[in-house]
This record gives sequence, C-alpha cells and structure tokens, in this order.
Amino acid sequence: MRVSDIILERLAKAGVDTCFTVYGGAISELMDAFTRQTAIRYIVPMHEQAAGFMAEGYAKASGKIGFAMATSGPGGGNLVVPIQNCFYDSTPCIFITGQVASGFCRPYGSPLRQLGFQETPIVDITRPITKWSTQITVADEAAWIMEKAIKKCISGRPGPVLIDICIDIQKCSVKPLV
Repeated sequence: MRVSDIILERLAKAGVDTCFTVYGGAISELMDAFTRQTAIRYIVPMHEQAAGFMAEGYAKASGKIGFAMATSGPGGGNLVVPIQNCFYDSTPCIFITGQVASGFCRPYGSPLRQLGFQETPIVDITRPITKWSTQITVADEAAWIMEKAIKKCISGRPGPVLIDICIDIQKCSVKPLV
C-alpha cells in the first residue's frame, strides 16, 4: 500500500469525509490517491488560503476534523493564516503540505536558503501555531504519524496539526499496519 493511500485511509477511519485542496506538484501523489478510494471527497477552491478557511468552517459546522492540503512552498505558506485561526479558535483541523523530494531537503542547520525548488521549512514556520507540526521522512512511519496527528488534533483543547510529506515518501509502498 502506498503512503498516500495510508494517509487517506487513516483520515477516513477518523471520520474525515472532505478535503479542501488546490492541486500542486508536491501533492500529486496524494491527489492521485483520491482516485483509489471513495471515503473522502475533495473540493478545489481557487486559493490555498480559501481551502484552509473552508476546512476550518467545515470543522466548526460539522463537528468533524477539518482537512486541507496544499503543495510545497507558497502553497503551504498560504495555509498559515487559516492554521492560526484554527489555533486561536481551538478548531480541530489536519493540514497536509507536500514537500520536495527528501534528497533535496535542506539539511537542518544548513546555511543554504533552499536546496530544492519551492522548498520551504513549513514545519518550522507553523510549529508555534499548531498543536503538532512534523514531517514524514520515513515511509514506514506514516501510519503511526497519522494516528498521532489525529489524536493530537482532537484531544484536550482541539487545534490544528500540520504534516509535511516529501513527494518521494508519498509514492513509497509499505506494509499496512492493522
């Protein structure tokens, strides 16, 4: 099973039924995963910030976890304001951003601005305004990271969680956990 399928499967299992997203290259594998399942539909607004606000509003209106996705770089950056809103209003939302291939991620502490095209340190940017912000860098960790993200999102005082996933990791095949 591909990592992208595991991600959608775990979200569907948690009751997520709608994703608000703007297509981009760094989430292309996750977008393709929608064609292999039927539990989660996706809605495409004209802008990533709108997708984030739609996920927030959907969570507030439905009582379910909101879900928005954006590609790397400016796409993820456009989710920052909706993430802030969710943080301040205690709204449970999962935000997923795509990222450049793991081989092109700038090593932590590197003096380089970026190594890959549209590489942005979205995890570092959103850490102060999320309950948890992380990057999936090992394909075999995708299932438990999704479980942890869902629990963090809804436990205690609800709030947003951000998961950044490199495009090559999204494509990896792993054995699904039970």
